Amino acid sequence: MVEALLGIQIIAVMFAAFMLYVAFVHRKQGNITRREFVYWLLVWVSFTYFALNPRILDPILARLFVTRAMDLLSIVAFMILAYLGFQNHVGIKSLQRQIEEISRNIAYKNAKTKKRP
Repeated sequence: MVEALLGIQIIAVMFAAFMLYVAFVHRKQGNITRREFVYWLLVWVSFTYFALNPRILDPILARLFVTRAMDLLSIVAFMILAYLGFQNHVGIKSLQRQIEEISRNIAYKNAKTKKRP
């Protein structure tokens, strides 16, 4: 069991390092703010810490009546994905309304300036 845990730990650390690199690249390109970069830095450093020290979560697991850290991780990941899915939906709806309003205004201006024969 220790070998499997060590393997998943290596994969988790590699994934966190990759995600830190992605966050760094997006920060350099100006796609995310400094504050957002610090947030993602904390997320991935925390992820790495808990991946390398999973026994630290044992008191939390006992209190929540969860058997394994992986079960807790799955539950939390699902909750985060559900939240992000909802946020994406709301954001896309807002963008759709803005695009619709802009295109309506452009069409109205074009119709107003067009001369009829």
